[in-house]
Amino acid sequence: MSWLNTRSLKASFKLAWPISLQNTLVTLLGMVDVMMVSHLGDAAVAAVGLGNRIQFVVLVIIMGLSWGVGILVAQYWGAQQHEKIRRTVLMGSLIGVLAMLPIIFGFFYLADDVIAIGSNDAQVIALGQSYLWITMPSLCLIAVIMVLENALRSINQVRLPMALSTIAIAVNIVLNYWLINGGLGIEALGVDGAALATTISRAIHLMIFLYVLMRALHPVIPHSEDIKLLANPRPWWKLLKIVWPMMFSFGVWSLGTFVYQLIYGQMGTKELAVMSLLSPIEGMYISLFFGFASACAIMVGQKLGADKFDEAWSTARSFITLAPIVGLLLGALLYFAKHWVFIPFADLPVPTVDLASDVFLIICLGAWIKITNMTQAMGVLRAGGETKACLYIDIVGMWLISIPLTYYCAFVLQLPLFWVALATYSEEVAKAFLFFARVLQKKWMRNLANA
Repeated sequence: MSWLNTRSLKASFKLAWPISLQNTLVTLLGMVDVMMVSHLGDAAVAAVGLGNRIQFVVLVIIMGLSWGVGILVAQYWGAQQHEKIRRTVLMGSLIGVLAMLPIIFGFFYLADDVIAIGSNDAQVIALGQSYLWITMPSLCLIAVIMVLENALRSINQVRLPMALSTIAIAVNIVLNYWLINGGLGIEALGVDGAALATTISRAIHLMIFLYVLMRALHPVIPHSEDIKLLANPRPWWKLLKIVWPMMFSFGVWSLGTFVYQLIYGQMGTKELAVMSLLSPIEGMYISLFFGFASACAIMVGQKLGADKFDEAWSTARSFITLAPIVGLLLGALLYFAKHWVFIPFADLPVPTVDLASDVFLIICLGAWIKITNMTQAMGVLRAGGETKACLYIDIVGMWLISIPLTYYCAFVLQLPLFWVALATYSEEVAKAFLFFARVLQKKWMRNLANA
């Protein structure tokens, strides 16, 4: 058997490109939000960027839930246990909504305090508070959407989520332009307009999603008898054993990314604006590879559910080998396209754009290691239920190594933003070695469908 499983790689492309395109568009939307308020100044950019980062912390926790649902759905699909797929989707949706409610209510009281941690600028705090008040309730809708999307992907149906997401993004952009700048009898709402556009588009997204699935009698849509089965505690326990370490792990990681944002905010409004500008660009680039990590997880999960362990290892090995090579090559190409990347931000102050250009080099040449870690953790280890191991590795890499080092560089050594941003990559270096060692142990090669 050759080192690279070319058959699996070719098959993965059909799964990967719609997922990558969808996630790239979603990340692009975050960049569009920043771009479309950039003419309002650094405070607006910083407020939207900080607000999106706070939401990102919560959304990544829900992503952990939806990935847990996807892990089980992929293995149930491989084992041809379709009734368990419907029940898992229903349970995952309920957990997501119930988990969001206390967070949403909490932010109605604490939004300004949370924003104030990240910035001392009174205008940034006021704009960010209003942005969060308007957008946070829509997180309940996103929880259901993400569970449905991952369930569909896990049964090899990737184009429908991509199509519906594209429609929602187009609606969001149109509403952004209208509500931010005003027109047709609506006065210009600025940052509040961007927030309203986000909330409305998310509601439209979920309504269309449910309508399409119910009209098609799709197999992931629960039946009335599935509701009755919720009284059985065993499926709940099985799902929670997979989901809670992933939600906690994703939460620990996303909270850490917010701590990075707080460090940048305390360094100054310009530094916060720079990282708010660059975060969506980095996210969009990494999103290109998110589909391949997802495809890896789907294919590995289905093979594990069918007890095809040799094929699962061959597929995992192929993805892990190619991830750093392709990531580094495309990162270099991205840096050479720097001029075009920064064209949309021409309205920002020149010092802000110049500083962003310097930090952009780190992103282009360092993203490959993030892509490799994403492939190992999300594409391989979690596909086999190794969620606790990933949690521990995330804690070590981020909270024990990177965050203390970044804080030390920013406030003790008082280094410029370039070196502070570089210090954050110590997390990825540590995690790369730990993830790879865990992959080689092959403890993730197990069937969860019959567990």
